[in-house]
Amino acid sequence: MAIYTNISSAATTTLITKDSGVSGNIKKITIANHDDSDANVIQLHLYDGSTTFVIVETSIPARTTLVLNDNLSFDPSIYNLRIITSSTAETTIIIK
Repeated sequence: MAIYTNISSAATTTLITKDSGVSGNIKKITIANHDDSDANVIQLHLYDGSTTFVIVETSIPARTTLVLNDNLSFDPSIYNLRIITSSTAETTIIIK
């Protein structure tokens, strides 16, 4: 089952909440910036309530998609999977 999230603000968004029953067995994450002109700096990380473990931090140019497909699984009983976005660029995250 895929998880789809749309973000259009500079914010911290929890994509998978710990102990929510959602599997941490992730095969692929796509992060698409749909904006026509603005880049979006993103940080995808695991958070245990006190410590942040960064998976990736990068700038995604306008009209570009980042695909992550290696070493993504985690223990969802310990960690939240979160993303921080830096702009109002329309961004879509798909987790499979």
